[in-house]
Amino acid sequence: MCQGPGNNKAGVPQNPSGNTGPYSVKHGNSHVMSGMQRVGRYAITGACLWMIVLAGCDSKGRKAALTEDEIRRYTYAQKPQRPDELIVSGETVTFDDLTAASFDPSAQTIPPKEKLMELARQTTLEQFMQMARPQVLQKLNSRIGDVVLYKQAKRALGDKADEQLDKRVEKEMREFVIAHGGNDAGADAALQKMGMNRARFKEYKKREIVSRLYVLSRFPYNRPITHRELLEYYEKMKQDSFFQAGMVQFRLIDIQIAKVTLPEGSDDPLQAARTLAKDLMAKITAGEDFGELAKKYSHDYRSAQGGLWQPRDPDALAEPYDVLAKEAQKMKVGDVAGPIAALDHIFIMKLEQKQGKGYRPLTEVQDRVEERIILDRRLAALKQLDAEISQQAAVGNTDRFLDYCLERLYRQAHTPAPAK
Repeated sequence: MCQGPGNNKAGVPQNPSGNTGPYSVKHGNSHVMSGMQRVGRYAITGACLWMIVLAGCDSKGRKAALTEDEIRRYTYAQKPQRPDELIVSGETVTFDDLTAASFDPSAQTIPPKEKLMELARQTTLEQFMQMARPQVLQKLNSRIGDVVLYKQAKRALGDKADEQLDKRVEKEMREFVIAHGGNDAGADAALQKMGMNRARFKEYKKREIVSRLYVLSRFPYNRPITHRELLEYYEKMKQDSFFQAGMVQFRLIDIQIAKVTLPEGSDDPLQAARTLAKDLMAKITAGEDFGELAKKYSHDYRSAQGGLWQPRDPDALAEPYDVLAKEAQKMKVGDVAGPIAALDHIFIMKLEQKQGKGYRPLTEVQDRVEERIILDRRLAALKQLDAEISQQAAVGNTDRFLDYCLERLYRQAHTPAPAK
């Protein structure tokens, strides 16, 4: 029989905390085990469990004494812990884990240790405990979630890919050094600034890769997209994402009747404007440059730019220019229309470009629709996984550990620096 400290007669390791949940987070009791005792206990427990798995604690090939679920529960059962640490799924979370600068760019909302200590210097202990607690708790919850996810991933993926994983992590390390000018000392300084060294960096990257592979295996959001999905998403997205307002751009010779120079002996400005417009249309038809004619004859302030208007929504053209929008509907790009009479203006218009009001077709926006589908799948997968992890990691009380971390931070902030 596999007997050892902490085992009962059936060879099952006793759980001093009384909690056998694989993902529980709970304070240890007041008993503080030495490092050697704790190592020995883990070693004895692990050895007995492997013997149970392999041979049921005998050599006759009988069925193992424990079920797979029981083995998992006992393997991750909580051990006694000190007030300065938290045990999560058999892994220790420490003060340094919560106060180290985060390597993960997504976690930059959490103030680093220096900012927390600055806050501590400006407040009383009671104020600091109240003000800093949400920030440190957020970091703790993130750390707990990472541990639970990694444990799930390791159990699901096993150790078969360890060699390839080690190669990938080494590659990440080399790329980090290259990103810092290929200077080993510079890379090490950058890691130290983040509260890391090379070993911790590699461990972080290993966890990141394993967890990502696990998420992909659990939630394959990159599965093929069906045509039906494309159509459904296009319909949902088109109003907000693919609607395009009408657009028109043109050059304009704007003959304003009140500004026309009357020929000698004439007192009819309207007739003079009509004659000028007719003459200009003849010149344009003969091949003269529209822009140059606009510079010379248009009364609009845009004449200096050859009568060119900026692109605009045709529905936004105010009177009397709204007649140009209606005329543009009948024209092709490059066409010239005129004379067009409107109130005290006579227009000659050349269409530069136009775009009808409506929705961009699926053929033009398919890439964007596919990106949205993949994004929604990824968010749904992460939401589901986050819910699972939150449920598994939420068991237990973290108040004592948080109090310890906050008080230690406060003490460090108020401890004078050693004299040099």
